Amino acid sequence: MTHAAQHLAPKHRESRFRVRCPHCNSFARARSSKQLTPIYREVRFECTNDACGHVWLAGLETLRTLCPSEQPNPEIDIPLTVAVPTTSAEPAAPAAAAG
Repeated sequence: MTHAAQHLAPKHRESRFRVRCPHCNSFARARSSKQLTPIYREVRFECTNDACGHVWLAGLETLRTLCPSEQPNPEIDIPLTVAVPTTSAEPAAPAAAAG
């Protein structure tokens, strides 16, 4: 691929999910994880602050679908979230009573 083609190609961004220690607020490092069900994973975190030393398990769960899969697994039932339209218009004020 030429340099010009590389420049025009879409760039892949690496996803970065950062978790902080609930005690000292330092960043944590995911050390291992275990898939317990198709939609639930336990993750073992360690605080990066050596003076804190906290180690804990957290749960990562698929809660709902925002955009349906093009290859859905028939054995998996994940609720679909329906998008709620947003509007910048403010609700109309009630009309004043004629009197």
